[in-house]
Amino acid sequence: MIYRKFNQRLKFLSFMIGILAVCFVMVFGGIVAFAQTTFKIGVIDTQQVLDEYKKAKEIDQLLKNAIEKLRNEIKDKDERLQQMIEQLDKQRLFLDDEQKEAKMRNDIRMMQEDIRTDIDNGEKVIGDKRKELVEPLLKEIEDLIKKIGKEEGFSIIMEKNLVVYYVDPKYDLTARVLKILNDKYDKEHPEQKKEIKDKEEKEEAPKQDTKKPE
Repeated sequence: MIYRKFNQRLKFLSFMIGILAVCFVMVFGGIVAFAQTTFKIGVIDTQQVLDEYKKAKEIDQLLKNAIEKLRNEIKDKDERLQQMIEQLDKQRLFLDDEQKEAKMRNDIRMMQEDIRTDIDNGEKVIGDKRKELVEPLLKEIEDLIKKIGKEEGFSIIMEKNLVVYYVDPKYDLTARVLKILNDKYDKEHPEQKKEIKDKEEKEEAPKQDTKKPE
């Protein structure tokens, strides 16, 4: 009697487990299918885009030129300042006129202040110019990423450098975004594309001339 009740309970439990298993498979399978059909992740290396986007390179070179120009201007004044300091050091022990020495020291102090002012003003101008040029560039890249995300049904597009250990190359949008941006840049600046082509042809010409005829 006890064995029969135990056997019936065992069959009942087996039946319930079977139902739960079927339900689990159906629910889990549905979640997986849902995830596969509706959840799409993409990644992009924005630093690589900024490094290789032609417009970004152009802006970077422009800012580097401005920084170099500022350095040269300050270098000229700094050299004059060192000469003034050396002149004072050489004549200090032989100056009988305190007013003349005071004037030389005042000239040195004014030159130092002038250099500091040039540095502060120059850094501000370059900083303002960087903001003016870089912010539209970043927005252009961001808008393109959003456009790709919406048009191609991506649920999320992540920064590749934020702890992404592996990603299928087909979900890496970096190269595609770069190509779209650089193609657009070439279309807007055909003269630069021609200059690069002419330069490559000139570099290739000597190689062809050095080939021995067969």
